[in-house]
Amino acid sequence: DPIVQTLLPLTPAGEICDVEGNCVDAAEDELFTLTTKEGKLEVERTTITTDTSVLDAGLIFEQDPIQILDVLLPLYLNACLLRSLQESLASELAARMNAMNAAFDNAAALKKTLTVQYNRKRQAKITKEIIEIVAGASI
Repeated sequence: DPIVQTLLPLTPAGEICDVEGNCVDAAEDELFTLTTKEGKLEVERTTITTDTSVLDAGLIFEQDPIQILDVLLPLYLNACLLRSLQESLASELAARMNAMNAAFDNAAALKKTLTVQYNRKRQAKITKEIIEIVAGASI
């Protein structure tokens, strides 16, 4: 049995019609099966013939609107809930990314400030030692 089964409207002549009125003959249908032979994937095609002469012309394949709503409404609510959860997660991740970018920028500015302070103190120490050497040599 196939996993997905679809019920399509048939005309009395046994044709499947879409909403635009385009019809195809449903008496001969093709079944595609994915198989493996000698380690390779292959698609096998089988033609199935259906006797459409026994179909009653008065059959209507429609569902009650309440049944349709009973099925679609939970799906719609689940989709809305999932979308809101995904948007919430995306918003949280965007906020985290902005916070990390701000922290990176602050760390870079702090590194630059500390490097300038270190270089000034190191230069002051070197200058002091040079002055002491020059002062000691002149005595």
